[in-house]
Amino acid sequence: MGLRPPLILILTAGVGLLCISLSVGYISLWHGDRDGLKHAVGRDFINMWTASRLVEAGRTSEIFDQDLFAAAQRQHLGDDFPFHFWSYPPHTLLLTWQLSSLPYRWAFAVWTLSGLVLMLYAARKFWPDGPWIWLLLLAPSTFVNIFLSQNGFLTTALALGGFALLPRRPVIAGILFGLLTFKPHLGLLIPIALIAMRQGTAFAAAAITALLFAAASVLVYGVDVWLWFWDSTLPHQMRFMAEGEGPFQLMMPSWFMAGRIMDLPLWLANSVQAALALGAAALVYGVFRSAGDWRLKVALLFVATFAASPQGFNYDMGLVSVAAICLASVAMDQGWRRGEFIVAAMCWILPLTMMPLNAAGLPMAPLFLLALLGYLYRRRHMAMKPGGHIN
Repeated sequence: MGLRPPLILILTAGVGLLCISLSVGYISLWHGDRDGLKHAVGRDFINMWTASRLVEAGRTSEIFDQDLFAAAQRQHLGDDFPFHFWSYPPHTLLLTWQLSSLPYRWAFAVWTLSGLVLMLYAARKFWPDGPWIWLLLLAPSTFVNIFLSQNGFLTTALALGGFALLPRRPVIAGILFGLLTFKPHLGLLIPIALIAMRQGTAFAAAAITALLFAAASVLVYGVDVWLWFWDSTLPHQMRFMAEGEGPFQLMMPSWFMAGRIMDLPLWLANSVQAALALGAAALVYGVFRSAGDWRLKVALLFVATFAASPQGFNYDMGLVSVAAICLASVAMDQGWRRGEFIVAAMCWILPLTMMPLNAAGLPMAPLFLLALLGYLYRRRHMAMKPGGHIN
């Protein structure tokens, strides 16, 4: 299947224009700090802003008490504001403290735009040439992230930037990986890749950075924040994953949540997820132990992360967008193979399409991601054969 770069850009621009049109319609509903649908402008950003305000007021303990945290949000947005809770480890507060100095909408704009700039900068480091950065900018995951104002831009920037720098600057790459521990499930397979590559320098830099990151939170906020996190936040989050219902289920591409949507027993959903996690870890280890196209290896790890982790949301799927774009960049160099374009395109738009599919009781996202993983592995495996391409 041959697709010229202009056609890919035209298709990308079409989806991008659709996302922009939906975005304009959503913005028209904004009124004050509310979005007209009972939520805050920027949706989940209210968690970051509320946490920063509570820290500034000396009420840090309330961040880790779900009822008090929700009460603080309703004090600003009204009694009808839907329930939100804080789910991050304490060192995340070091990334958000400065937001309290700004009014809500200004803080939302600064948080979102700075994250977007960091992600695009990392993308330019990873893809110095070609139109690939535009495919990431116009990806549905980008628009989901803007209007949910989550931290997906930052996590994508840290992971992608780390792998862009790893071959030449392993210490800086390790520091970026260490900072990613504020969303630990998204870095689940990175240590395995570093061990497989015998990247001891990057591994040590990541471990030291993570320890210093956590230690800094103890110095600034006290050791109690970690006790509150372990005693309150984590148990609540685990109960919410196992028993909670609501829109969050529509936003999750994991095998575990697919099992819940299909009303499978929890033990079976957990067993499937555990088996996929072990398989993903073994696959990443094997791929990073051997030679091969760096783009395909990184893409494979990013997709395998969503196979391994029971938790992950569509706003985290900038990593999946990167993986789909990596496959496209290799295919444009070497020629498309049957089925690759369809799967790459489906996964590129998955942050949007998975929501109506999940709502209809058809949790297809894990299958699409598994297909992308298979095509990435096949592409890499065929390139390893005599006469194949290994960059």
